[in-house]
Amino acid sequence: MTIKIIALSLATAFLAVGCVAFPEDGGYYDGGYDQRYDRRYEQDRRYDRQRWEYEQQQRKRIEQDRRKQELQRRDWEQDRKRQLEQDRRKNQMERQRHEQQRKNLMTQRQKQADTDRNKRRQELERKRATDQRTKKVQQNRSSNSRWNDNQRQQEQRSRDRRD
Repeated sequence: MTIKIIALSLATAFLAVGCVAFPEDGGYYDGGYDQRYDRRYEQDRRYDRQRWEYEQQQRKRIEQDRRKQELQRRDWEQDRKRQLEQDRRKNQMERQRHEQQRKNLMTQRQKQADTDRNKRRQELERKRATDQRTKKVQQNRSSNSRWNDNQRQQEQRSRDRRD
């Protein structure tokens, strides 16, 4: 068993040293590793740079989108507040207009009722005045019998003449 362990450790050491000593693409010069001689290093570096630039562009794009959405949200909220304020003012003006119309209607009805009342009062006064005159005339006629007799005689004469 110890032999197997020793053989396995030697095989592992040989393979590990061989991989380090003889890389696939090079990069080792004069016994040491040098980046200038490794083509993959430059490719990896360019790829890393491209990936970094792409990620930066994505971050910028995401940040711009977030700012744009935030701005749109603020604008929407302001528009909503403005619209609510306009609706509130409109409703208030509408209520005031209805109230004013109601007041105007009430005053018109009151004026109409006053004029109707005045007309009725005037008509009653005229009727009373005419009734009083007719009563007075009747009283004068009845109290003044001479006048009544004379009046009857004149009426009789005028009838006789006509015949």
